Amino acid sequence: MPRVGAAHARLRAATTDLHAQVDGLFADGLDSACGYRRYVLGMHRFAADYEAAVGIAPRHSAWLAEDLDLLSLAPLAARDAQHLLADAATRLGWRYVMAGSSLGARGLLRDAHRLGHADGRGATFLARHAASDEWAGLRARLQAFDAGDAPRMARAEAGARAAFARVHACLQRSFDRLSATAEPEPCR
Repeated sequence: MPRVGAAHARLRAATTDLHAQVDGLFADGLDSACGYRRYVLGMHRFAADYEAAVGIAPRHSAWLAEDLDLLSLAPLAARDAQHLLADAATRLGWRYVMAGSSLGARGLLRDAHRLGHADGRGATFLARHAASDEWAGLRARLQAFDAGDAPRMARAEAGARAAFARVHACLQRSFDRLSATAEPEPCR
């Protein structure tokens, strides 16, 4: 594996606390149907916000919309609509979060398989995200990024922190929606 460059190390250090909060929501992975539904619901909202923030066509959110449909879940409505970020360094921070999630998707895909989901059967997002080359492409961009440019690096760090905060908020909303008392399928 290639060595970690300075920009990558700085982004990782700047987001360790927020990354841990997101991981903590699924400390046992996707260990139940309810947990999986919560994950897909929250990630769909984040993916739509991410695509708006970095200015790309829906791809992740389209895969997740397919999964939502197969799971009979209505998407979470947008809150504080995310707009295109004008600054490339800030967008890079957001890309760091989504591309990095492709690594975690590999483990989560195994959990989804245990729950009976696969590509085209409720785990389209995880299957395609885990197989993507997003992380490799992002690592190359981080290697070329001048971490010594303090203002640009600060904007990239702020972008990554904002993206982690957004994914946490989206996942938390999915927990609220699919609470223990939610109808028609309460989570236990």
